[in-house]
Amino acid sequence: MFWHKLLWIRFFRTLTISVLFFMLIIDMAWAQEKEMAALAPMGALGEFTEMEKQIIFNSLQESLSTHYALASQKAFEAALTQAFEELDYEECTEDQCFALIQQILQADNLFLFSMTREGNFTQLSLTRVNLDSHRLVRTDDCENCGIKQLNTKVVGLVLKIIEEDKFSNAQKKLTAEADTQSEKSPTTDNTWHYVAVSVTLVSALLSYNAANSYNDLSAKNTTLATQYANSSSSSEKAAYKSEYDSNAAQMKSYKSSMQTWDILTLLGLGWEAYLLMSDDSDSSAVNSGNVQSPFIPQLAFQTHPYGTQTVLRWKRSF
Repeated sequence: MFWHKLLWIRFFRTLTISVLFFMLIIDMAWAQEKEMAALAPMGALGEFTEMEKQIIFNSLQESLSTHYALASQKAFEAALTQAFEELDYEECTEDQCFALIQQILQADNLFLFSMTREGNFTQLSLTRVNLDSHRLVRTDDCENCGIKQLNTKVVGLVLKIIEEDKFSNAQKKLTAEADTQSEKSPTTDNTWHYVAVSVTLVSALLSYNAANSYNDLSAKNTTLATQYANSSSSSEKAAYKSEYDSNAAQMKSYKSSMQTWDILTLLGLGWEAYLLMSDDSDSSAVNSGNVQSPFIPQLAFQTHPYGTQTVLRWKRSF
């Protein structure tokens, strides 16, 4: 029984590590796919030295290139010249010129950066223009700031826009997935499969950790029992016995935890097996099949005039 349990623990440990490794590879591959972007020459209003402007602009380029595939300034100048040649003076509005430049450079995003200074007060402004000519503007300001502080604020502006993009893209992705899901057959939804697998993996991992802790305390108690038998001092024996009893109590707690997590692991496996066996393409619910279980909720779709709604149905008979 012990070796059977150990094999199961090792199996789930290997499976967990494999899943995490696979997710890491996917995450790294996604991170390497950067969107194309272009950066217009910096605008500056107020008293700025050329060295100060160049240092800050360099920091901006470095920060943007971390998150985007940034076109060179020479490529931007060439695209700007081409845009002026292709558009008449009246046609070359700001939005039209920017759109044409993005088209020439194949850039999904165009960044505009400017600095304004009045006395000791400095304001920084970073604008992102996407292919739909939608603008996202973020500003920051400070008083009596040196170049180092301004560089930090420039990086902060880039991160603000990146976070806005992540939030916006996440919303668009959720909306697109919801629209796609409403068009698909309900059986294509894998929500409960993911939940069942997650419960199984997490429970197995927690059981494995509890088993490790139990084994460590068991080894300590074996050593304490030997020390107790070899000791001739009553005070040492009392200390060994006290520690032994404390470890035994903890072992009892860990054993109870192992049993609980093992039960949850088996339930997760059983749940996943049920979902796999009950998948039915002709069913009107996601995880409903010919078997009607009172313990497994049925993920179903209800169509209303205002859209499609996902609901849970519990099949209970009284």
